[in-house]
Amino acid sequence: MINKKEMEAVKKKIEQYYYNEKVMVWNQKELERLTRRLQEIEQDRNSPLLPASLNTDLQGVRYDRIGGKAGIVQSPIERNIEAIYSRLDKNYEETQQKILELKIKIVRQEDERKETEFYLHLLNEENKRLLQYKFKDKKSVTEIALLLHLSKSTVCRSFYEVYKWLYKIMEYHGVFEKT
Repeated sequence: MINKKEMEAVKKKIEQYYYNEKVMVWNQKELERLTRRLQEIEQDRNSPLLPASLNTDLQGVRYDRIGGKAGIVQSPIERNIEAIYSRLDKNYEETQQKILELKIKIVRQEDERKETEFYLHLLNEENKRLLQYKFKDKKSVTEIALLLHLSKSTVCRSFYEVYKWLYKIMEYHGVFEKT
């Protein structure tokens, strides 16, 4: 016999498993998008053509006022070009950081998912199908009963047995703290 708190813990683990399954697909697509963006920035940085248009509304050059902080002579066009490349460098670094954070997130989700997947793999096919209908397909007990040609009470009893078994096996392996 498991109490309501223990049953909710099992439900939460199963919900998290199916949620991670959906989110991982999206995260992989996002990772691909960011990788393509990184390649585009790299191409822009290495291109002989400027990736952005220059500011052509610059005033005429007065060479008595030209000079950077280090005393290097620099025209307004050169400063404009330098600003374009520094923005590219900043975007490149930000994109690299996003990719790194996303990869860390994906690894955590995969680890969490594999742990729960191991326990769900131990279930028989009917019980796996029950959980899939409820948590992945978001079906109600009535819909599940109709799909499996069972009564609602049999479906509820089956869920209870699955939750009880999963809690016992997960608790034994240290997934949940023993109470």
